[in-house]
Amino acid sequence: MSSLKVNNKILNQLDIDCIQPKTSLLWMILGLRIALFSIELGTAIWSHSLSLLAGAGHLFADLLTLGLTFIAAWAIQRQPLNRTIQTEQRLKAWIGLINGISLGAIALLIAQEAVKHLQTIESVASLPMLLIAGLSLATNGFAVYLLYRHRDRDLNLRGVFLHGVADATGALSALVAASVMYWFDWLWADAAASLLVVLIISVSALSLIRSAWQMLREDSIYPPSNTTVI
Repeated sequence: MSSLKVNNKILNQLDIDCIQPKTSLLWMILGLRIALFSIELGTAIWSHSLSLLAGAGHLFADLLTLGLTFIAAWAIQRQPLNRTIQTEQRLKAWIGLINGISLGAIALLIAQEAVKHLQTIESVASLPMLLIAGLSLATNGFAVYLLYRHRDRDLNLRGVFLHGVADATGALSALVAASVMYWFDWLWADAAASLLVVLIISVSALSLIRSAWQMLREDSIYPPSNTTVI
């Protein structure tokens, strides 16, 4: 019995050691995305770019997800002695599910706006859009690089990673659309790029919802015991 307690304490300490760098990483990603969201939203409104607005909307979902993930990591770190492994996994699953649903809702809103813009083409300031799309691509690319090695270790970090991949791909599509509009004056490219962002977001949302639902089902099949990890 004493050997079991020692092993549980070792596992718990390893868990804490993994959570602390995770929290620091989340702080860094959160700061990057808050700054990028403010810049991208302001430029989207000023330039009338739907693809930038779609990117800003996706970044807003990122911030919501990061906030929930950070709160979960902080709560686990604050009370490591009073939790079970099943409770931690259930918390991660619910955050992943909220993450996926929020992505799906944003994809639907962007798709509706993209269809409206395709029906009524609006003038877009392509040069500011081009510059901010480039900044967004660089920032999101850096975030993806930071998260890459953590993507398979934790469902919530996987969600943040998928958000980053979707943001980077959306920024790339906005960059291409801005270039096309700048050189060829094809104003429909902005709405078309937004639809590509919708597709990327939808794939990420379905992946997260499926993974979270599977974890919740496993938790219902194997309900948590009353034994607390110490």
